[in-house]
Formats: sequence, C-alpha cells, structure tokens
Amino acid sequence: MAWDPGGLGGNKGKLYVIMKFLRIEQTFFSLPMAYLGAFVALRGIPTLRILILVFVSLFFLRIAGMTNDNLADRDIDSRNPRTKNRPLVTGAITVREAKIMIAIGLIGFFVSTYFINFWALLFSPLVAGVTMSYPYMKRITSLANYHLASIQALAVFGGAVAGIGGDVSSFTTLIYRLPWFFIVATVFWAVGFDLYNHIPDEDFDREMGLHSFAVTLGKRALAFAGLNQVASVTLAFVGDYWYSLGAISYLATLLHGLIMLRAYAYATSGNFGKAFYFNIYSSIVLGLGVILDVILGFPRIL
Repeated sequence: MAWDPGGLGGNKGKLYVIMKFLRIEQTFFSLPMAYLGAFVALRGIPTLRILILVFVSLFFLRIAGMTNDNLADRDIDSRNPRTKNRPLVTGAITVREAKIMIAIGLIGFFVSTYFINFWALLFSPLVAGVTMSYPYMKRITSLANYHLASIQALAVFGGAVAGIGGDVSSFTTLIYRLPWFFIVATVFWAVGFDLYNHIPDEDFDREMGLHSFAVTLGKRALAFAGLNQVASVTLAFVGDYWYSLGAISYLATLLHGLIMLRAYAYATSGNFGKAFYFNIYSSIVLGLGVILDVILGFPRIL
C-alpha cells in the first residue's frame, strides 16, 4: 500500500526531482500510442518532422498536465500516507516553480501544435482543456477515471491528427480517417491502470470526499478494471481487422492482452505497483507492434 509512482525518497539532485515529479517515463510509455495513431491513420510512415513534433507536443503537454495535477492535489497528497513524499508536498519543488512549469508546458504545447498542422492547432485548446481539468473531476464524479483515460486516448487521437491533418481539408474526412477503434481501446486500457492507483486509496478517498470507481464499487472495483481491459483488447482486435493490419499487429494485440492479464494477477495479490507498470508496458507492446506492422506492410490475415 506504500507504493507511489510519484514519491521521492532520499537526497536527489534537482533534475532527478523534476523528472520524478513529472513521471517522465510515462511520457515515453505514451509515445508509442501517439505514433500508433499517426501510422494507422496515414497507413504509412509519417515524416521525421511530424514524428519529432508529436514527441515535443506530448512532452510539453505532459509537463503542464502532470504539474497541474500535483498542484491541484497538493493538500490532499500531504494528508495521504501513500503520497506524502511527493516533491510538491515535501517542498523539493515549490508552488512558484510548479506554476512556471505549467506555463512553459502549455506554451510549448500550443507552439508545437502550430508547427504540426492547422487541425492540430485547432484541436489543441480542447486537448489542453481535457488534460488540465482532470484533477478537479474526481471532486465531482467517479467518471474522473474515464476522464483520465480519455487523456491517454488523446495521444492516439493527436498522433493521428498530426499524421494526416496536413493532407486533409475537410473536417468530416479527418474525423472519418481517425483510428477510432484504437482510440476507444486506449480509454478502456487506461481505466485499468488508473484504478490500480485508486484502489489502494479507497478508504482515504472516501474519507476525503473524492470520487472514483474504487470508492463507488468497493471490492468490485478490481473486477471492473478487468472488464475494461477485456474491452480494450477486444476493440484492439477489431481495429486490427478494420484497418487491414497484418500478423504482427494481431500478435501485438494478443501480447497487449496477456500483459494486462499479468497486471491483473498482480493487482489481485495486492501488488498494485507491479500491476500499474505491467499495464503500462502493454501499451508499449501494442503501439510498437502496430507501428512495425504498418512499416513492413504485412498483408491482412483476416
């Protein structure tokens, strides 16, 4: 129960503190899913320029979103034994520094979307709004779990818009060409790992008046996480078929499901730390598998 992905232990340098504060490794975990969106929507390989800009925009949005999340929850985190060692709680990062990081993140995000294409810039306020509003949703509704999951799905959405937006002039055409099965599959996948964060805090969240499906469902929350992940795998397989992908993509989807199953097993034994990271690894496998399939141009198998 003491596990916390944002916790800080020992005396560390400022750069390490900032990287831990931002949970920077999760940016790289999200990147394959953003590239999945670009490769599938384009049915080919995006330009190096687009690949770099997708990474830059995702990186800056991560800075703004994670910093805002920590800042909004600073008082709550200070009362939770599991999160009391987070940098903003301990003072390793100050409130002023956090506000500067939010400004830098948002400016960097909007500027990078400007250089991607018109559609990326047009959607950028919506994407930023969804990202920045998440920490306040759990004060209102259990659907906050899906709100967080939708932020992960926006990586796939944004990658797809970046990949094809420069060649599309019609809004309807753009929306039609987005890989919706993978976008929605990402939502269900992310609900699982978000609940692995919330289930250990069920009693604390209830006491603080916070909302999540862990609080709403109690002991049934873990089964609910599993059902969402089954939905994720199912929709990913449908995406493999619908977008005429090949054997590597199907294999990656299968591994995506098996890794999530292993994560679920860890969660049932109470090891939510391993469950959380195994669940994230599953997205890397899915994203890289689909990308490799598109690059190699394997023929569809169904």
